[in-house]
Amino acid sequence: MYRKDRWRDADFAWNVLEQAPYAVLALSDKEGKPYGIPVSPAVDRAYGVIYLHCAKVGKKLELLRANPNICLSAVSRSRSIPREFEMSYDSAVVTGTIEEVTEEGEKVKALLLLGTHYDPTGMDRFEEVVKKYLSATCILRITPVEITGKQAEEPGC
Repeated sequence: MYRKDRWRDADFAWNVLEQAPYAVLALSDKEGKPYGIPVSPAVDRAYGVIYLHCAKVGKKLELLRANPNICLSAVSRSRSIPREFEMSYDSAVVTGTIEEVTEEGEKVKALLLLGTHYDPTGMDRFEEVVKKYLSATCILRITPVEITGKQAEEPGC
């Protein structure tokens, strides 16, 4: 990292991941061609993993099956600083591996994390929705190898 004064520890980065409205997952194909896609992550700090959900078919799954190495980036706060030509932000970058979750109990746990994070008021329908869509939903687990945070604060903060 060029600006060492902006580096933040893993705890900061986990907080960013928990607060970010979305993240961008970067994958690459066999030839090294990059592919990035917005995703909705849910963090399980107790186990140090990040969950995503998706359909059971698609380019993302094809790529991760061929190469499970990923990079996930998220921004939880971003603001332009007037007249300074700078940004104030909190960000996180995760490098690691991604794999499909096949065990039903872990899939339900991941869906519970995703549901409580993105739709906490709709959790009264959780069991109904899981029964209906569990078999059609793919759950992905990211295991971080490295997680870093970066913060640029506004002048005077």
